[in-house]
Amino acid sequence: MSKRPLAICGVLGGCQANVFLLKLIIVRSPNTLYAMTFVQYVVVSLLSIFLVSNFFDSSRGGGWLRIRLRPMRILTSHKLILASSSWLMSVSSNLVFGLYISVPLHATFRSSSLLLNMLAGYFFLEKRYTRSQVLCATAISGGLIALAMEKSRKVQNLNAENGMKTSEGNLWWFLGLTVLACTTAFSTGLGIFQEYMYAAARRREEETKKRGESVQSSLSPPPMWAEALFFSHIISIPLFFLQSGRLFREFASISSDSYMHFALNALTQYVCITGVYILNDKTSAFTLILTLTLRKLCTFSLSVAYFGHYRHFTMMEWVAMVTALAAGALYPLLPKAHPPSNLCVKPTEKGSKER
Repeated sequence: MSKRPLAICGVLGGCQANVFLLKLIIVRSPNTLYAMTFVQYVVVSLLSIFLVSNFFDSSRGGGWLRIRLRPMRILTSHKLILASSSWLMSVSSNLVFGLYISVPLHATFRSSSLLLNMLAGYFFLEKRYTRSQVLCATAISGGLIALAMEKSRKVQNLNAENGMKTSEGNLWWFLGLTVLACTTAFSTGLGIFQEYMYAAARRREEETKKRGESVQSSLSPPPMWAEALFFSHIISIPLFFLQSGRLFREFASISSDSYMHFALNALTQYVCITGVYILNDKTSAFTLILTLTLRKLCTFSLSVAYFGHYRHFTMMEWVAMVTALAAGALYPLLPKAHPPSNLCVKPTEKGSKER
């Protein structure tokens, strides 16, 4: 129970600090986000290995340098899917900042995950929603459309002033917006897969215990969130070398005054992602969505206030962004709709008991 408040604090504090440092890196060392993501993965892997290993295993007869992994419960195939999917999502999400995508637009657009969850639940999981929930989802969608249209207009004006071809500037911006939309949809699917992965591991563990086939070990298994966190990052590190030339070029182009920002960004990423994995494993979807949405609100507020985005905002952008973020924050607090099947079953059950 004590891990949940710490995880929420980690998401609100760690993720917010991470976005703040990300903005500083974008300003001082642009076009280095691929290298930054690589550093994040290496640091998270090194720090999370302590969660899944035993460095003081006396049964091996060695010193503290001996490393022994604790018993694992998640299927290897699930770890591979999680690692490759998380890597693709992380790299794509960071690279869109080089395609005319600002931090406020990024934070606001990712709020559409609520709408995607609603659509997936309605069509595939037979969930139903109240009018207030539908209105919130509509407000988020409308705010994002208005924000995207206003941003497109400003990009066209900027390209005209700088002598750049309008079609060229719009092409890169639409590419960034497309990648951002795909990343948002992908993150929704990844969250559903993680829930399935944890449930499958627990179900398999219970079946093993019932058959009396539990493996005897002097070490207890690590928390499932820790196992998923470690392997989703350590397995993904070799994938960065698919573009090794780009990775080395970006490391060479990092300015000296950004070294500290890179280090702090990686550390805060560890705090942030650890909180997200704990919440995904230990709490309901309600708590996770609410926490992430509040974090997006903090990201928006800090980016607008500290980096001066408000100086360039039009009234349309203010209304669209505030509407979308406010609806995203309100959505988890709304009452849920009751499934119609429950309303029909209860009277029947009650009547059968009376007879």
